[in-house]
Amino acid sequence: MNKQIIPVVFATDENYVPYCGVAISSLIKNASRSNTYEVFVFFDKLSGLSIYKLERLSTDHVKVVCCCIHEQITNLKVSEYNHLTIASAYRLVIPNVLPQFEKVLYLDSDIVVNADVADLYNIDIGTNILGAVRGYNDDDKNVWGYNHITKTLGINRDSFFNAGILIINTKEFINNSVAQKCFSLLSNRQDLYFMDQCALNIVCEGKVHFLPHKWNHEWLYLFSANNSLLPNSREEFEACANPAIIHYDGVEKPWDYPEQCLSDYFWSYARQTVFYEEIVYSAQLRHTRELLELSGVIGKYRNIAIYGAGNAGKKYVSRMSTLKLCNIVLWIDKNFTEKQGLELPVESVDKLYTTEFDHVFIAIENIAISNQVKEMLISNHIPPEKIIQI
Repeated sequence: MNKQIIPVVFATDENYVPYCGVAISSLIKNASRSNTYEVFVFFDKLSGLSIYKLERLSTDHVKVVCCCIHEQITNLKVSEYNHLTIASAYRLVIPNVLPQFEKVLYLDSDIVVNADVADLYNIDIGTNILGAVRGYNDDDKNVWGYNHITKTLGINRDSFFNAGILIINTKEFINNSVAQKCFSLLSNRQDLYFMDQCALNIVCEGKVHFLPHKWNHEWLYLFSANNSLLPNSREEFEACANPAIIHYDGVEKPWDYPEQCLSDYFWSYARQTVFYEEIVYSAQLRHTRELLELSGVIGKYRNIAIYGAGNAGKKYVSRMSTLKLCNIVLWIDKNFTEKQGLELPVESVDKLYTTEFDHVFIAIENIAISNQVKEMLISNHIPPEKIIQI
């Protein structure tokens, strides 16, 4: 007996690999063994390690393949807005890359899947170009959103859909030149706030089959700032009591806000993957960066010098390089000739007095020695307010 093939496409870049991995893992957890699932991860540039981690998720009935689409997107002119990147536009080239399939599912990477996506795939969308879920756009609560849809995009409010979960009719998509029309809009207009989602809404209006809300449950739009249920969202909330797909769209994400409602679904799946520790560590780095910025101790892209190339100095340079918070203009140590071959070049202390910097960080564990270094720097006319002891 031949199994039905369910083609699914995700899109990612290097920064989003762990979250894409969690999304794929959740799909696999709920995939029926009566089907075969072909999962394609579209990317422009990914490290070999990231490709290995993603493709290693494959099982006997779910095959995960990373697919480089550099040639398809290399000359695209697409502006990036807020948390959206060029990767979100990769969905536009799906029919051209995978024309062998009559239909293809596209899923954003900031999701978790709680049901078998074969049930979504098998929904009949007729001759429509897309199957999609209507976006939450209550004009009474969101005047900007209503104006953006009706005035900027020029479409009916009830026609607006969220493009994070799509059933794509590849033949109709190609026949209607959807990709070309969308890329033309993206290259000529600067007012499409949600990038290709806006373009797809304009180009595909009237040719969309609307899907049940459970297949694209937008997590934060049902709640107010204090996490209480919005009164006009009761119907949608009850319909999504058991969401088939939770979509963590918006700027806030569950890996940064674990206390938010529905974040627990993400963490439940994440803990079962090889990406869990990486996700936790990345969140810690982001929070550290935010705290440093808010405290005013150091500003983004500020130039700093680091004194000390021992264990503390090595750890600090590694951490600050990972944070990408500031520019390390100089790393110095009294015994600099013995500290070569490290992450950054280590130079003599004398170089400090001829280099411009905003702060010098003393990365020495022994407090007595750290104090001595501070006194020495002050005696050599380094202002005390520029000296920070770690």
